[in-house]
Amino acid sequence: MSTGLECSFEHVTTGGVNEWFYVLENWDAPANAWDWSEHATAYGPFKTYESAYDHLCHNHANTGGHSIAGDAQALTAYPAHMQALYADARARRK
Repeated sequence: MSTGLECSFEHVTTGGVNEWFYVLENWDAPANAWDWSEHATAYGPFKTYESAYDHLCHNHANTGGHSIAGDAQALTAYPAHMQALYADARARRK
């Protein structure tokens, strides 16, 4: 059984360093929100997709699937709310 929450793995380049994050829809997100990522939490950074996926599996209920943005994009290419999610994730890891 899965939660049905949206989940996306993102490959981000920050200062020439490749990093992975995953963005997981919050449990209390409004149903059918226009952009679910505005109601989400990011986790990371991780060195590889595999380590990000392992973290998801060991720390959260089964989402039932996820998407992968495999082509690395510069952090500045993401919308402001996504940049804020990544900054928050980075701050929580310290």
